[in-house]
Amino acid sequence: MLSDGKRIAAGITLYNPEIERLKDNIKATLGQVERLYIVDNDSNNTAGIKVDLALDERVTIISNAENKGVAAALNRMCNAAIEDGFDWIMTLDQDSLPENDIVEKYLPFTENEEVALITPKFDDDNEPDMIFSEKDEPFTFVERCNTSASLVRLSVFKEVGGFDEKMFIDCVDFDYCTTLIENGYKILRVNSAVLHHRLGEASEVKFFIPIGRLFGIKKLQKSFFTYNHSPLRTYYYARNIRYYAYKHRNTIDLKTEKRVYLKWLVLKLGFEKQKFAKLKAILRGKKDAKKMIKEYLK
Repeated sequence: MLSDGKRIAAGITLYNPEIERLKDNIKATLGQVERLYIVDNDSNNTAGIKVDLALDERVTIISNAENKGVAAALNRMCNAAIEDGFDWIMTLDQDSLPENDIVEKYLPFTENEEVALITPKFDDDNEPDMIFSEKDEPFTFVERCNTSASLVRLSVFKEVGGFDEKMFIDCVDFDYCTTLIENGYKILRVNSAVLHHRLGEASEVKFFIPIGRLFGIKKLQKSFFTYNHSPLRTYYYARNIRYYAYKHRNTIDLKTEKRVYLKWLVLKLGFEKQKFAKLKAILRGKKDAKKMIKEYLK
């Protein structure tokens, strides 16, 4: 898509995707951008769809020989788009489904040179209450967001050094957002733009509601959601959140981060299956985070 001289592409990261959902994603995306980059992290089920996509001149397929993680895939698609002369790229997860006018709603906000990342509202298929009431405001400046359906200003991506590939997956988006803020840029959420998304296999936890009512604690008088990620994903989050917090310790509110982590820990170990395996993953993540921090300090 070309608007006032701006060239806009999109990119999707693949790893063993649900093929029908992916097809819907591609269909919704291709009509809004000039080019689509598909970065496949060595999936075992994408041969057929890649053959079909290879026939479309608007699609560039980048295949990794191994799963190098989300950060590496994001860097590959962004660098490819830069080489092809694009100004912006909308980055997508394989299970994302952007609405058909999402790029159109982003376009007016690309004029602000301070804005390095534009993001939508999230409508999670598993958690129907994720879209809140802020649609009355046309936009909101936020401190961090998910990379899925975010529009990345590629000149700034190049300036700040891209995504941190040491993180592999989880907190990659938070890290990039905080890096942008540390470099004086802004992140803008367009409140009328909507992405349909799936954050794991969400399950509702109502355990704390009667406790909140009993003791008059408003924050507990609501349902919480836990996403039932695998022990491996649990490991990456437990590791990366510590690395992220240390890396940006002079920028972020560490007390808030600790509260968020404690909530995650309680929900993970209290209300999900494979509790022992996930506890082991958390402890291993804590240990490996120390190694990452030592490497970062070198």
